[in-house]
Amino acid sequence: MISQLLLSPLLTVEQCRGRVSDADYATAAGFCDSRAAEYLTWRAVLANYLGSVPQIVYTEQGAPRLEGSDLYIGVSHTVDLVAVVVSDEACAVDVERKDRDVKRISERFLSASEREMCCSNEDFITFWCARECYYKLRGDSSLSLLTDMRVTAYDAEAGCVTVEDNRAQSATLRIERTAEHIVVYTI
Repeated sequence: MISQLLLSPLLTVEQCRGRVSDADYATAAGFCDSRAAEYLTWRAVLANYLGSVPQIVYTEQGAPRLEGSDLYIGVSHTVDLVAVVVSDEACAVDVERKDRDVKRISERFLSASEREMCCSNEDFITFWCARECYYKLRGDSSLSLLTDMRVTAYDAEAGCVTVEDNRAQSATLRIERTAEHIVVYTI
């Protein structure tokens, strides 16, 4: 199995010129600066990895795909980091800043037993990312973050978390930590 996690700080719109398609560059011109940087950075990172500028299409669920390729991609970004995962199997990724306060809203996406598993704000962020990543991986908009999925195993030291849903599906996801971010992605 091919699986690669690519991380990059946000590039400026000008830094992306020549690294993305003319069509993508033109599309980004209609966005605010921060949105344009996110949109173009992940495309530039992907082009660098693939060695050519890819044509991106979207599934019915809104997930990006590489046109004419058997490779799958997953994309996530924060205000200062882009994460892209590339695989020959369905994949997904989610990234959040460590300073994001998700504990205060955790009852909206975690059960009481899951909240008890969390010992720090980083744990809450990891669980949030795990659920988001799993949701993207499944591509099923009918799944509820609170009622239809749960974290069933979490090993912070080993860098993995397992999420399962009420339809007897599950996935073990990898956790990467940088100085300022938590990234959860498919293995």
